[in-house]
Amino acid sequence: MSDHIPFSSLGDTKFDINDPAAVVPPARGPVMTAIESHDAVGFVAVNTTTGERSTASFRYLTAISSPFNSAYVYTNSGPTLCVQSEAAEQAMRTKYRALNEQIDTDCSNSLTGHDDTTTAGDTQTDHADSDITIPVSQDSNPIGIQAAAVLDSARKTETETEYADTRTVLVPATIPHDTAIHLEQAGYTLQSTSAVTSARIEKDATERQAIRIAQSAGLAAVNRIESQLTDMTVTDEQLMLGGKSVTTQQLERIAAVELARRGVGGADCVCVITTESTVSQLSRHISAGTLSSTSTPIQPGVPIQIGICPRGPSGYHGLVWRTIVIESEGGWERRAHIAVEAALETAINRAEPGISLATIYNEALAELAAFGFNPSASDNSTDHSETVDTMIHGVGLSRRERPYIDSEMTLKPGVVLAIAPGIFNVEDGGVRLCDVISIHEDGISIAGNQTDSSDSINRSLTPTADSYSS
Repeated sequence: MSDHIPFSSLGDTKFDINDPAAVVPPARGPVMTAIESHDAVGFVAVNTTTGERSTASFRYLTAISSPFNSAYVYTNSGPTLCVQSEAAEQAMRTKYRALNEQIDTDCSNSLTGHDDTTTAGDTQTDHADSDITIPVSQDSNPIGIQAAAVLDSARKTETETEYADTRTVLVPATIPHDTAIHLEQAGYTLQSTSAVTSARIEKDATERQAIRIAQSAGLAAVNRIESQLTDMTVTDEQLMLGGKSVTTQQLERIAAVELARRGVGGADCVCVITTESTVSQLSRHISAGTLSSTSTPIQPGVPIQIGICPRGPSGYHGLVWRTIVIESEGGWERRAHIAVEAALETAINRAEPGISLATIYNEALAELAAFGFNPSASDNSTDHSETVDTMIHGVGLSRRERPYIDSEMTLKPGVVLAIAPGIFNVEDGGVRLCDVISIHEDGISIAGNQTDSSDSINRSLTPTADSYSS
């Protein structure tokens, strides 16, 4: 399980989905272990601000996000952040002050990081260890040169000869070319490590709480859309509100308002709502930030795909998919919805420690096949009229992250998965559902749900007021 710096003890308070506060401290354990096992002088990672993966790993290591290029350097003296501009230094210090103030406020109000299914292996201590600030070093030199200087300083202060002579530096699989050149010119040998990406697969209690908060907001946004739809009328086969035709972009705005009200979302939230046959392609890319490009009028009897990828204040995501139909006649979409929900339930019930994602994936497909939806239709080059598309992947600081279906790893406690089976038909539209689950020693929990059972979740095809408890 990933080792984050503890800052509070777990309490018995019921999880509050309306509270967006979830401070996830920096992770140091994976880096420390990697350095020791490879007899390295340190670890260097660079936040390039141009890719989600590098940004996510930077936040995992530092607990803050940054729009500036920066280097995270860990040595025997601890972590250091290297930046070039005074603005970057000031911004990072401000973020750390805000995080520590949030911890102080939470502890003074007896609000603690809580996860309903915390395991005995999750380490948490008292508020005495709550200072999560990482020192920030700033000068005008490139961050690669600054990182080399931090490593040099660590070697000079190391009294043990075996470490003083070490020139090996651990880095992620990808690192900017100029940073690598600067480190090598300073005499260091770079060695790739997957310590951070591997550690991010398993989430601790605080990380799971952050995901639950985001997921709860996503479910509340779907609930808001459903509530609004029940107040609308149908005129000339168009959905109307206040005498105007209702469009997909209007529904997106409803979701955005609800997310903002809960302190979740903003520019980092993805919401895709479409009634078009292209939903299959859109759904595959929702985790990469795909937005709907058109505003489509909502018609009765046509499936509406709602996909929301909320991002909480601590950077952790959720992923919600629901399908609703106004005045459904119970045709293809009803049969597809029953099949997809059965596949989702089968996948959730099969998920447990020791099971591979491939096994879960195949059993979901088998369930769809039992309802007459052929999984091999997706690979049929002559007939694309109907497609079976099931997504299973990790979710966390990235919208889509390890583990993936093609991974050979088996599930372990702490893994958080998004499971999203779907069926798409050129003539009838599509149906997709998605829930996010956490794996524990003794079972699973469903993110955003107040109980560990999926029986209380309403995934109704036809929208009704109060379909989702918020």
